[in-house]
Amino acid sequence: MSAMTQAFGLCALAAVLALTASATPTAAQSDAVAAFYRGRTVQAVVGYTPGSTFELYLRMFVRHLGRHVPGNPNIVVQHMPGAGSLKATAYLAGVAPRDGSVIGIINPVTTIEPMIDPANTKFDPRTFNWLGSLNSEISTCGFWAKDLRTLADLKRREVVVGSTGPASGSTVDARVLGPLAGINFKVVTSYPGLTEVRLAAERGEFDGHCGLQLSAIKTLAWDDFKSGRIAVPVQMALAKHAEFPEIPNAYDLATKEEDRALFRLIFGPWAYGRPLLAPPDVPRERVAALRAAFQAAVADPAFLAEAAKINMEVQPMAPDAIDKLVADVLRTPAPVIARARVLLGAQNR
Repeated sequence: MSAMTQAFGLCALAAVLALTASATPTAAQSDAVAAFYRGRTVQAVVGYTPGSTFELYLRMFVRHLGRHVPGNPNIVVQHMPGAGSLKATAYLAGVAPRDGSVIGIINPVTTIEPMIDPANTKFDPRTFNWLGSLNSEISTCGFWAKDLRTLADLKRREVVVGSTGPASGSTVDARVLGPLAGINFKVVTSYPGLTEVRLAAERGEFDGHCGLQLSAIKTLAWDDFKSGRIAVPVQMALAKHAEFPEIPNAYDLATKEEDRALFRLIFGPWAYGRPLLAPPDVPRERVAALRAAFQAAVADPAFLAEAAKINMEVQPMAPDAIDKLVADVLRTPAPVIARARVLLGAQNR
């Protein structure tokens, strides 16, 4: 054997050993993740009562998610209603185990709460391990009162709306939309979940409610919307929903930059409408496995077929996109945050 041939052989052997060495930790990590999840029950926390669209999205999705996680754990939904999912968000941020055995879905508006009420909200949304979002949302207000059919109707009298709590999207939307659009809202905040709010509105206990997502209309109230039993006079998003171009967008009505900045702060988080996450400090290899499982499950034909049956919107968003949107919202200038705090009554909490 020539010296050159021998040298080449040694180099090739070294390359193979290097590749093997670099691949071995990945395989070992994968085996460790599978061992962790095998036979385990994972809790999937949702901050709403049964029947809400957040609960509907989560319950349907986790039926498919488990088979894409190494070790195929059983995933069960745990309801933790309170303050428009702020209770669940705080639990995921500071109390839940940080080992990958708990995941959750939250109302994206809770990610701005540390800026609105820093004295009582101690988590940092940038520390969450986002797994992905199931769709991008557009918020609306829906009304069962027969005299509230158009945006002009809303300006003619006091409009009473139901809500799940002072920090919930249903309250936040009304308190911000009111001054921007010239609507006199009275908010009743005594309901445990939006399902109860919707049923109370149907009974005529108040006129309707804000914080009604277009995806909720499509999945839970489509017949009422198409028949005109429920009216949706306004939508709140940075751009209109393609399927509802006839509904006025409050963002288009804002003529002052300070109003548009306030709008972006409050309604911008709905761009990452149904985000799933793991708590902070979960081991990286388990986060990577959960993210890969999310990506596989959200493209799973069985999940997509089930979603299509109930008219559920699925518009997946990657974790890095959520990270960017959260960071953008958290860069909101201090004067805009101060104005939001006044509108939302945060200084009185």
